[in-house]
Amino acid sequence: MSYKVELKSSYVHIKFGEDFFSPEDFHELTKLISKHKNSHIILNLLMVEEFENTGLLTGYQSRVIDDNLSFIIIVRESLMILFGEDLPIVPTYGESIDFFEMDEIQRKLLEE
Repeated sequence: MSYKVELKSSYVHIKFGEDFFSPEDFHELTKLISKHKNSHIILNLLMVEEFENTGLLTGYQSRVIDDNLSFIIIVRESLMILFGEDLPIVPTYGESIDFFEMDEIQRKLLEE
């Protein structure tokens, strides 16, 4: 398997370990995420140098976000232009944590 899963207290950190991300990798990812339903996801794709199709990934990300869950993707800064500006795409793990914490604050404020 190309993925390594780390269960954190507030989210699931998934690391992908290949340099090419294909539709088959995406389908493997969705099966993996389905085992962690209703969890916030940080997807670390820093090893990836090339994507075959980012549309599958960003479409799925949008659906998860619509369910009021965080889904933050980490990619190399040089590849960020392949993704939409409206989605949480960041270049470092530290920034993904910051983004996740901001999401948490926003969710708590909306609950009040």
